[in-house]
Amino acid sequence: MFTKPNRFVDRVFLHCSASDHASHDNIATIHRWHTDPKPRGNGWSDTGYHYFIRKDGTLENGRPLERTPSAQGGHNTGTIAICLHGLDKPKFTTAQFDQVRGLCLEINNAYHGTVTFHGHKEVAAKACPVFDYRDVLKLDRFGRLGLSGAEAQGLANETHRDADTMPQLRRGDRGEAVALAQSLLMLKDDGIFGPKTDGVVRDFQTAHGLERDGVIGKDTWKALFANERIEHSGAS
Repeated sequence: MFTKPNRFVDRVFLHCSASDHASHDNIATIHRWHTDPKPRGNGWSDTGYHYFIRKDGTLENGRPLERTPSAQGGHNTGTIAICLHGLDKPKFTTAQFDQVRGLCLEINNAYHGTVTFHGHKEVAAKACPVFDYRDVLKLDRFGRLGLSGAEAQGLANETHRDADTMPQLRRGDRGEAVALAQSLLMLKDDGIFGPKTDGVVRDFQTAHGLERDGVIGKDTWKALFANERIEHSGAS
């Protein structure tokens, strides 16, 4: 599960490892490439990326999130760096893309939709990552996560969603967490916490014995998730 670092973050960058060799499919190899002395390695103090995603979708931790990455020369401050193992576009796997979508959704929710997502190629003369990251994450032209409410709900389930990990939301907020809440409230999941969403949230809170404050906090999330389970069990 993603936990926000104490340092400022406003962008997430995606990378690929430029190798399809099975023996390179692990964070230990990346660490060696980055920390071995020059000219064999980069001579860095640690792995450049915060996360590494293997072909089977396994997520491995690299550099601690509290530390700025060494991944996008001149564009490291305020960023999180994620690397997927691979070089040839057809060899990236569905498991990898599912994992990176779930991770990016968690990051996006943690920052209330204020972070943007980018490829290394946007700030360097490199074809990295070689896969279509904009399509994988459904990014808009500003680099904002564009997963639909239904996709967000499914991914949240896949990443062991629970009320304790969901962000607090209120009128004026935007993003995928808002879209998820809207979908649970049977509203249009446009990701914008406007007057209509505010009113429905307050009515939902009253109906479930919660404080009618319009804020989707831990107790309201719990009620939303519990209500969803009841509806699904009734439908079956």
